[in-house]
Amino acid sequence: MSLKIVMKRSTLLILLAAVIAGAAVYFLEIKPGKPRDETPDETKPAFKFQREDITALSVTRAGQTISLENKDGKWLITQPINAVADDSALNSLIGDVVSARIEREFSASADELKSYGLTEPAVKLEIKLKNGETHRVELGAKDVIGSSAYAKVDGGQNVAMVPSSLLTNTDKSLNDLRDRSVFGATQYELASLRINNENGSFELGKKDADWVIQAPVAADADSTAVSGLLSELASAKGEEFLPGDDLAKYALDKPKITVSAKLTTGTDRVLLVSRKDDLYYAKVSDRADVYKIASSVFDQLNTKLDSLRSKDILKLNRDELTKVWIRNPNTTISAEKKDEKWIVDEPADKKGKDAFTFKLFDPLETKATEVMDKPSAAAAAKLAKPAVEVRLTYKDGKTTVVKVSSADGDNVYVRVEGKSGVYKVGKSVLDSLSFKLEEAVSPS
Repeated sequence: MSLKIVMKRSTLLILLAAVIAGAAVYFLEIKPGKPRDETPDETKPAFKFQREDITALSVTRAGQTISLENKDGKWLITQPINAVADDSALNSLIGDVVSARIEREFSASADELKSYGLTEPAVKLEIKLKNGETHRVELGAKDVIGSSAYAKVDGGQNVAMVPSSLLTNTDKSLNDLRDRSVFGATQYELASLRINNENGSFELGKKDADWVIQAPVAADADSTAVSGLLSELASAKGEEFLPGDDLAKYALDKPKITVSAKLTTGTDRVLLVSRKDDLYYAKVSDRADVYKIASSVFDQLNTKLDSLRSKDILKLNRDELTKVWIRNPNTTISAEKKDEKWIVDEPADKKGKDAFTFKLFDPLETKATEVMDKPSAAAAAKLAKPAVEVRLTYKDGKTTVVKVSSADGDNVYVRVEGKSGVYKVGKSVLDSLSFKLEEAVSPS
């Protein structure tokens, strides 16, 4: 027998033995249970109550006790002051309490307790439940790794190792636990808004689900811009709490900005904002303190009305349109919607042909560069003899008339019947609407 044959057989035997060994390990050790390298969870929950069971808690740290109560689903600070608690801080604190697990427990001598920070705990936490039970946690130092903290739970004799996040989220000062929201309401709680600032005065309100401008003119609002304003108002956080007994100290007796809001609950809320010595301050009507705020909050609330105004000439709902008529310098065309197609009915020699909707409608959805409530005499004169006139008819029988002026340099003016103001747009809108008949009608 040759040496090559012997080596091949030896190799095959080694491979076969490896396969058999691997199969044995899989069926005998891995398949029946958990992987061999998975460590069993030997931790246990520190508490058996749930988030909704907690009605009150107190945090004692640095010689100060902060008491909090849940009243009608809202957390309030009751000691050492009366104030609204910060939802984010409370949610993190309570979340860590209810999910805390004891990693291990062990006995400790008095000297060891001191080294663990439990002779004088960094934080003492007391939790009161709906059923009348009270639970207590004393938190000392973190371990050398920093992932766990030494604790005593409910007066137990042993030292318990708990996640260090429990210490981190309970070791909060009074200001850390206070609600820093400047306005104290979400944007979804706002029903209307009046702003007086350095750039003028305007009012916003709701029309169905959309925000609109109500004064000084009735006009559509830019949804993105208004959403940004409301978001800034609702999310603005105070950088520092200051005593509010002397408003003149912060120039709040003569505020630069006044925001008056009506909430969906029917209540009113007023926010005063000032600027003094390059610092910015705010005070809301139902809270005693003054907030120091970031300049970005002031800048956002000091917005101009024009930045909030919709620049859309029209918001076309094409599904509701039934007829369009357009007269331009080159032709007049009328088309009706039939079976989801737009069919020409004027002029007679093109009747029954398909109309190109991108020619008829797309230019009307252009954004203006400016909305003029008081157009110049030149703009008014040009609109008195429009270069293009469009009539849009809807399913409910209502008709919208759009007039486009001749060119004024690189611009043209557009007036929409029933809407305030004149839109200033680029000359390309006029060029697009001045199509020839054959450009807007299918040849077949």
